[in-house]
Amino acid sequence: MTPLGPISAEDAFIFRITVRNVPNPKERSADALKENDSHRETFQNDSHYSLNRILSSIFIFSLAGVILYAFATFASDYQLTLHAFSLFPMGRLGLVLSLVTVGWLIRGWRFHYYLLKVGEDVPFIYSTMAFLAGFALTGTPGKVGEAMKGVFLKRDYGVSVTRVVGIVVVERLMDLFAILLLGSFSLLIFEGWRNLFLGLAGIVIISGMFLCMENIYRPVLEWMSRLPIVSWIAVKTLGILLSAKDLMKPRIFIIGMFVSVIAWGMESVSLYIVMKGFELPGTLSEANFVYCFSTILGAISMLPGGIGGTEAAMMALFNYLGISYSNGLPAVLLIRVCTLWYAIAVGVLVSVYLLSFRKKRLPSGCTP
Repeated sequence: MTPLGPISAEDAFIFRITVRNVPNPKERSADALKENDSHRETFQNDSHYSLNRILSSIFIFSLAGVILYAFATFASDYQLTLHAFSLFPMGRLGLVLSLVTVGWLIRGWRFHYYLLKVGEDVPFIYSTMAFLAGFALTGTPGKVGEAMKGVFLKRDYGVSVTRVVGIVVVERLMDLFAILLLGSFSLLIFEGWRNLFLGLAGIVIISGMFLCMENIYRPVLEWMSRLPIVSWIAVKTLGILLSAKDLMKPRIFIIGMFVSVIAWGMESVSLYIVMKGFELPGTLSEANFVYCFSTILGAISMLPGGIGGTEAAMMALFNYLGISYSNGLPAVLLIRVCTLWYAIAVGVLVSVYLLSFRKKRLPSGCTP
């Protein structure tokens, strides 16, 4: 992290609010100093982001997933489902996992690129590991739990968590924009789903436009920052929005979109490979729309990990293609295992490593 350099709008605003609210040093009591030290110690010990908390969250989500998938399997012919899995070519499974993993690494590079663009110089390997660690909490509404990677970056490199959350916001937007672009290539095939797809696209586009409308949300949040009860929330929210807005510049936007299209395109191809492995009918273009549409629907539903919504959308689109519930269910379960549950497993392993190994500690004088 560069100690000296241009001050962003986010930093200037937070500094102004902080200076305005900081009392005279002579008025600071011993109790206030002890409280500050206590907060610093709490942060450095990672008590709020312990492995136990991560694992408990994942356990609850995984249990819900197991129950849902078990119900879906037994609602079908479970013997047929198990038989289909036993015949699936292992070579295709390896190819799917490889494509998904490469897509993650490409997106990990984008996360490192975004960090550099907001002035945070973090080694590429560490930033990629922090990115993967965020997958541990992929099973949260809108994947907002992936912002936990900011905790590791704050602890080991002093990166502002607010900036990391701003990056996560832009990552989600870029991913949704890319999925919309990919899905639009196949839109003519699914005429009956066109209006719903365009409606979802409108929600995503409006969200991206709002992020760039600083003249609308900034005055409101600056006014809210003067209110004691919501001051902290307003300051943090504005900091996140300004950090995200800085990454919406044309060149950065294009690079982020290009990376997203490649990464998510690989996952669309993965669904096609899974469909062919189970000998299901359908073209690459059809598999692309099925994956893109169901992913968007799952994300906008704000269900944890999109679980339930994504699978239901896939099954509905398979039915539109003439694929029965019993025949399509194995493909839906397998692609979700390879893209959602595999991601969570990798995220847990990387999180365990980062929680047990500190590359660098913050100086004792730094506050979180």
